[in-house]
Amino acid sequence: MSGHSGTVHNRTVPWVPLDDFDWSYDRKGPLPWNITVWSLLAAFTAVPLWMTLELTIWCLYTFKKWSGSYFWSVLLCTWGVTIHAIGFVLRFGVDAGWILTTTLIESGWVLMVTGFALVLYSRLHFVVKNELLLTFVLAMIITDGFLFHIPTVTFEFLVANDSTHAKYVPYLETMHRVQIVGFSVQEIFIGGLYIYQTLKFLRGNLNRAMRRTVALLIIVQIVIIICDVVVTSLIYLDYYTLKVLIHSFAYGLKLHLEFVILNSLKKHITK
Repeated sequence: MSGHSGTVHNRTVPWVPLDDFDWSYDRKGPLPWNITVWSLLAAFTAVPLWMTLELTIWCLYTFKKWSGSYFWSVLLCTWGVTIHAIGFVLRFGVDAGWILTTTLIESGWVLMVTGFALVLYSRLHFVVKNELLLTFVLAMIITDGFLFHIPTVTFEFLVANDSTHAKYVPYLETMHRVQIVGFSVQEIFIGGLYIYQTLKFLRGNLNRAMRRTVALLIIVQIVIIICDVVVTSLIYLDYYTLKVLIHSFAYGLKLHLEFVILNSLKKHITK
């Protein structure tokens, strides 16, 4: 590759300086050549793939029975992370066709976002004994899925199609900003429930190990909030391409952290 162009799947793409790179929704086709951008694409694709492999092995090794909502929601979420990342590699690096790439991207997105919410929900009953509250959380997840996934996926397909791209870009921009805030609020709400209900459930019965677990639970929720703030900020700053490069990694990281802390929480509470 020269300093002013690069080859992507036997196609020459122009070199673009980082300061002039178009991160917005309007950019289409393979990514222009810039070593920083392509390095980000490689790194934030490779790490989620490794996370999926690692978490899949953990699940198959840890669970005696390969069943239950927690087991399947973890697997669906982690494989959604990988499918989402691969879809963008095919779109940005190979230009494999808008139908295939959009199908992979959107199916992966649905699995990792709502799958992550179901991971949180499926362990919530250990600290929440109110059936009405549990039902409310599940209803919220299902409702948010319908409200945010369906219109976003629809606009994604319309924007991916060259003939309707320009017309629907403004609608997709608006929908992205709405859904990312909606899903972030959902995750923060469930995470806050974990902290509040865990402290309420245990009350004064916090031994040293349990105090450490609760502290880690709080730290994990803070990290999740930071991830959500970063991703949301990129959307509102019109850095769409940069956001999608790190989105799979963000969910892979959040899922890994929740997997560790929720299993630790279960271990202490069910003793």
